[in-house]
Amino acid sequence: MKVGFIGFGEVSSTLAKKLLKNDVEVMSSTEGRSEKTKDILNEMPDIAKVKNFKKLAISSDILISAVTPFESLKIAEKYGIFNKGIFLDLNNISPDTTLKIKNIIENNGANSPCFVKGAIIGKVSSSDSCIYLSGEKAKELNFLANFGFNIKIISENVVDVAYIKILRSIYTKGVTALLSEVLAISEEMSLTKELFEVLAISEGEKFESIVKSRVESLSKSHQRKFEEMNEILDFLKDFHKKDFFDSNSKMIKATRDKFGEIK
Repeated sequence: MKVGFIGFGEVSSTLAKKLLKNDVEVMSSTEGRSEKTKDILNEMPDIAKVKNFKKLAISSDILISAVTPFESLKIAEKYGIFNKGIFLDLNNISPDTTLKIKNIIENNGANSPCFVKGAIIGKVSSSDSCIYLSGEKAKELNFLANFGFNIKIISENVVDVAYIKILRSIYTKGVTALLSEVLAISEEMSLTKELFEVLAISEGEKFESIVKSRVESLSKSHQRKFEEMNEILDFLKDFHKKDFFDSNSKMIKATRDKFGEIK
């Protein structure tokens, strides 16, 4: 079995190390990549270096795209179509982009690859992280569990993993917005220490560090989160009838507005 990676940052390098430990042939290419990516690949001599990504796509039984959301559609169009096995997208993309990639990959003639959408939930290097998969051939990747991966098959509907990512994003961003207000109020009352003590009873000992990390990052990421919430709201408008959207998205809109107010 040959597994090819397009994009070789933290996600690809972490996954590749596990595969190599289990005697799986891993391949990638430095074609057009940054010096940083080339350095990462050079530090892993067991990875076969292929001349270009087209050859990589043709040679791979499983072709994994782990680039950026912006590049994901282009990668599918330029290289995914040449694969004849399973094309696995691990990028943080919308349901709409997921469906566009499905159409590109699976409408390419008799030798079209099968498209599986994946999402890594949690930090990829953590033993607690899990790879969620959806698509008609998602079950064929269940064997990855034998190599130390936590695998969760959602369904044969390829877009379901993208839906899960959106729902998770709504939750995590909503909680972050609320926590930022609670923390500001507790600071004003000089009761932050006591607040975390009582929250730790139900939320766990690590809750304080998680909260502070999320809230502290808002000064740098609030504009990006505001834009992401707008994208989520646009998706929900298209997904639901207007009356359902208006009555069930008030807290999501409030979260978006909160990020827009942060200076």
